[in-house]
Amino acid sequence: MSTRRSQPHAKGSPLPPARAAALAALDKVLRKGQEVQAALDTVLADVAPRNEAGALATASGTSPKKSASIAPKAAASTPANSALRHAGISRQDAALATELVYGYLRSEIRISWLLRRFLTAPDKLPQEALLTLGVAAHEIVHLDRIPDYAAVDWAVTHIRQRFGPGLGKLANAVLRNVARLGDGARDADLYREGQPDPRDVLSVYHAAPRWLVDLWCDAYGQERAAELLAASAQAPAPAVRVNAARPGWQELRDQLIADHGGTACGHAGVVFPVGGFPAEVVALEREGLLSRQGAASQEVLDALRPDTWEGPVWDACCGRGGKALALLERGVDVRLCSDPNAGRLRGLRADAERLGLAVPAIVRASATQPPCAVDMTTATEGTATPATPVTLDANSTAASPGAFRTILIDAPCSGLGTLSRRPDIKQRRTPADLGALAALQGRILDAALSVLPTGGRLVYITCTLNPAENEAQVERLLSAAGVVGAAPLSVEAQYTTPADTPAREFFFGVVLRKG
Repeated sequence: MSTRRSQPHAKGSPLPPARAAALAALDKVLRKGQEVQAALDTVLADVAPRNEAGALATASGTSPKKSASIAPKAAASTPANSALRHAGISRQDAALATELVYGYLRSEIRISWLLRRFLTAPDKLPQEALLTLGVAAHEIVHLDRIPDYAAVDWAVTHIRQRFGPGLGKLANAVLRNVARLGDGARDADLYREGQPDPRDVLSVYHAAPRWLVDLWCDAYGQERAAELLAASAQAPAPAVRVNAARPGWQELRDQLIADHGGTACGHAGVVFPVGGFPAEVVALEREGLLSRQGAASQEVLDALRPDTWEGPVWDACCGRGGKALALLERGVDVRLCSDPNAGRLRGLRADAERLGLAVPAIVRASATQPPCAVDMTTATEGTATPATPVTLDANSTAASPGAFRTILIDAPCSGLGTLSRRPDIKQRRTPADLGALAALQGRILDAALSVLPTGGRLVYITCTLNPAENEAQVERLLSAAGVVGAAPLSVEAQYTTPADTPAREFFFGVVLRKG
């Protein structure tokens, strides 16, 4: 790979728009703890030309607290913000900024390790300079279509203008050394140098926290853990769920597969090659013909055989309602959706209307409180303000204890199965979080079982790979059901996304039958 310099930027010139947007968004994520997608949306909306508002390519994610390695923070007064106020940004630059942000978060631990090979005292450098070096090094190592000299040029120019010629020279030397590694920067052998512990190698090479490597190696063995880590460090394949409630949905799914090299997933899904959604997805989505939903999320739901679930169904952790809507599209009798987040509930109603589906009862409530304990005359609807009551019949299905024949728990979890799509989880989660989440899941499951009638089904789904949140929860419930006087539970179906899935995301699901 070449390290030839291009014509440098003029003195005092602003950062290139895509890099300025990426640094500004990463500042919000790594220093301020914002969700990665929310940070990108804010930055890109601030700088996009008004006639292009709403047309920018984005992806989804979650919020971290801070980064634990070489670029944990950006400076509080990052110049990216001021530069962006005066710069328009094209769709191409917005897409590149998105790729830089998500790609850097996926690869940060690896990039940090590489930079430390060429920095004698990285912790003494300004955090903004370290972040700039990290993003540029990510470009050099992982983005083949960007020439090395272009990545070196913008970063060196920016660091020189911000921190003087001394740091500018250091940045130039460091990035040129990274570029000289060539393809070796992506070779696992490089990361074995000076690291006798194979788990340290896995951590650095796959850019995963060491505690996560230990968790997966202990739970699944080193070979499978390596496969999971490799998949989690790559971008996920985009996928849609075709609206199975609309006539001709099979033909639309088959056409999307044929036109774009996709493959079928779940009941009515299409997963496309990595690289983005086809252009017509936006229009089809607007018309209510499809929705964006990850392939692994669709597959776990289909594997649990929802056509056999007896209604009515309560989705007790519905979020924005992706799974509830998928069930409604295929005719499953979902009567109640509840979640503590009012914004997500508003989105659920909007999506149901877009898809032409009958909107189920929507209640703002915690899943730790069973529906018979919710005051349905004062519970807050997701589309209403917190003070607006929901008018539901107190004798309706939603208020009757034991009336739900199936309760779906799409549980709040550590999200370790979604690192490809939500890479900032690697900075946000700690081992301590896992125990707290498992305890919360236990309370939710116990509450659901307390109102599940004999013969009813409890469906439990997570988007994580952690035995304490998955298999151990099932074992606890089965053990508790064996207590004298308790209704027995049996496992009707259980599913874990295979390690070689093209979706690059991993879910766990189980169906438990009571009595």
